[in-house]
Amino acid sequence: MWIGDNLLEMTNGQIDSLLSMNGQLETFLAWTSQMVFIVRIVAVVIGLIVCFLGLKLIRVLSAIAGLAVGAGIGTAVVFGFQFSGTMIPVTILVCAVMVAVFAAAVRKLGVFLVVFLYTAGIVMSLRIPQIIILLAVCGGAALLMSVLSLIWTDPIVVIITGISGALSAGISAAALLFAGGNIWLGYGVGAVLALIGIWTQFMVQSRKIGKKEKVYARQMRDQVSRESEVEKARRILEEEEDDDESGSRKIRGVKKSKKSKTTQKTSARDTGSDDMEEEDDDITIINEEL
Repeated sequence: MWIGDNLLEMTNGQIDSLLSMNGQLETFLAWTSQMVFIVRIVAVVIGLIVCFLGLKLIRVLSAIAGLAVGAGIGTAVVFGFQFSGTMIPVTILVCAVMVAVFAAAVRKLGVFLVVFLYTAGIVMSLRIPQIIILLAVCGGAALLMSVLSLIWTDPIVVIITGISGALSAGISAAALLFAGGNIWLGYGVGAVLALIGIWTQFMVQSRKIGKKEKVYARQMRDQVSRESEVEKARRILEEEEDDDESGSRKIRGVKKSKKSKTTQKTSARDTGSDDMEEEDDDITIINEEL
């Protein structure tokens, strides 16, 4: 009896422990399902933001991409130099911050990293079964689009962010609406969102370019008007100078004409006095003869 009682107590204790573990497992599963639900909602929101505002938020996306790439570089450095202790998080944090700052400051570098990571994410979402083919296609497509983004920056960023954000939002929305998620439904929703998002980004960019062109045209008109006003003022000054010169010439001509008339009068007077003197001489000669 004593042995049987001990066995019964042991069995009851094991059952109680299993029941307690089962309760903890249910609590953990409930917490996990809530976290997955929240993560999917966040993925839908972020996907829509990236899909419709990818080009406008390129600096922010560049910093985030720099953090991810820098963390990867820091992890490689930790394993390469076999750091331990506090050097591991410090090295990863320093590398992540440095690459994020450079990516946000240098636009071309940030665009390269954003396009590379987002293109890789697009290819990974296709779920190619062969892992080698998936990695090869992922690396090749990401590198190709990153290089093209250095040439055609705005169009490539618009297309890649539109597709990536749309796929993220579509797949997450399908998983929220249907238990387990339907991948093809997610692709369909993502395709529709991608078309709308890319069109929206191109429209916003065209309006931005149109505003810049209007500002530039207004500046050019103002510059041309200022130049025309300066030219008119210069012509007015030249005309005034010409009028002054013509007036001075007329005054000099009048003075010259007055001088010439005065000279002619004096010469006439001189000739008249000479004639009078000759006549006086003739009269004196005739008187002497008489």
